Amino acid sequence: MSETKKRFRIWAQGATHQTAHGNYLNELLPHMQSCLDPDFELTFHTIEPPVTTVHALTEFRFSREVIRGAIEAERTGCDIFFMNHFQDVGLYEARSAVSIPVLGLGETTLLHSCMLGRKLGLLAINPAFIPAHADQVTRYGLQNRVVGIRAINANISDYMEAFKSSAKKEALAEVFNREARRLMDDGADVIVPTGGIPMMLFANDNGANIDGAPIVNGVTILVKAAEMALKLKMRGGIGCSRVIHSGYALPSPQALQEFLAHG
Repeated sequence: MSETKKRFRIWAQGATHQTAHGNYLNELLPHMQSCLDPDFELTFHTIEPPVTTVHALTEFRFSREVIRGAIEAERTGCDIFFMNHFQDVGLYEARSAVSIPVLGLGETTLLHSCMLGRKLGLLAINPAFIPAHADQVTRYGLQNRVVGIRAINANISDYMEAFKSSAKKEALAEVFNREARRLMDDGADVIVPTGGIPMMLFANDNGANIDGAPIVNGVTILVKAAEMALKLKMRGGIGCSRVIHSGYALPSPQALQEFLAHG
C-alpha cells in the first residue's frame, strides 16, 4: 500500500432508503464496516425514492443512479465503487465510464460462488426477479453452473419485519430452507440468496449452510473483492479491458458530458 495515503475510500451504492429499509440497514452497515481492512473506509449511499417496486422501469431508474454515482465517486476522490444490488443494473455502463474499479453484488457473488462448489442454486427475494436473474446467468456465462432459480413469495415489508421479529424470520427461513433443498435436489451444492436482504437474514451466521451446502453472504465477498480489486490494480496495474470490443472503453469527453447533461 502507498506510504503517502493511509486510507482508501469505497463508495457503496445501495438501492435502499434510510427510513424505508432501516431495519435492514441497521444490520447491513455495521457488517460492511466490520469487513473492512484498517486502510479502507466505506461510505454507503442511499437513494430517493428507493427501489421498492418490482419493475423494469424501476431497475432502469436505479441504473442511472449507479452510473452517475460511479462518476461522482471518481470525481470526489473515491478509489472504488460498488453497488449493493444483486441485479447489477448499470454495472457495465458504470464500469465503462470511470477508471476506478467498479463491482456489482450479483456478478461478484456468483463468480466467487463458483469456487465454493460445482453447481449453484439461486434463491430470489420474490418470483418477479427470476427473469432478471436468468438474464444474469446467461450474461456471466454460468448456464452450466446454475441448476435453477427459485424464490420466496414475500414482499419487502415481510423482510423488514423479519429483521425485528424472530417469529417472522423463522417463518421466512422455513420457506427459504424448503426452496433451497429443492435446488439441492436438482444438484445444487451452493445456495446463493439473490440480494443483500436475504443474505443478511439467512447467510450472516458464521458457517451458514443447509445440510453442508454453503449459504453465500455476497455482501462480505463484495467488500473484500472491492479491496482486492484496488490492491491488484496498485500491485500490478490489473484493471478491466479498455479495448473497443470489450464494451469497457472509456468515453470521450463529449460522450461523458452529454450523459451528465441529458442522461
